Amino acid sequence: MNIRSLTLLVGACLVGGAGAPRVLGQPAEAPSVLAGAYTEEQALRGRALYYEHCLLCHGETMAGVDKAPPLAGPQFGSTWKDAPLAALVARILTMPPEKPGSLSREESVDILTYMLWYNGLPLGDVPLGAGQDVLGRMTFQIPSGE
Repeated sequence: MNIRSLTLLVGACLVGGAGAPRVLGQPAEAPSVLAGAYTEEQALRGRALYYEHCLLCHGETMAGVDKAPPLAGPQFGSTWKDAPLAALVARILTMPPEKPGSLSREESVDILTYMLWYNGLPLGDVPLGAGQDVLGRMTFQIPSGE
C-alpha cells in the first residue's frame, strides 16, 4: 500500500468510514435512551431505592401524590422530553425534600434508570454511567407509541 492510499483510507475513516464515523476532536455521539442505555440490574437497584426514598411522595405508579409531580406518563414526558439526563439526576439529588442531598449520584442514576424503565424505555447491555459527560449529552425521550 502506498502513502496516497493509506492517507485516503485514514481520511475516509475519520470523516465517516465504517468503524470511525467522526472527525478527530469531535465528541462521540451519545447513546440514546431509545436504544437501551441502562441494565436490568441497575433498574432493579433503582426500584429498591425508589421504594425506600420516593414511594411516599410519588406513589407506586409514579403518578405523584398531593403536590409531588408524576415521574411517569404524559405530563412527565412533556415536561422532560429532550432534557439532558443530567438535569433529571440533578433534580433527584435534591430529593427527598426533607433530606436533600442524602442520595449519592450513583443512587440517583439508579433511580433514574428505574424511571426510564417505568416510562417504557428499553433495557440495554451496559449500565448508565454517572458521569456528567454521558448524562449531559443523553436526553430523555418518549418511546414511540406513547
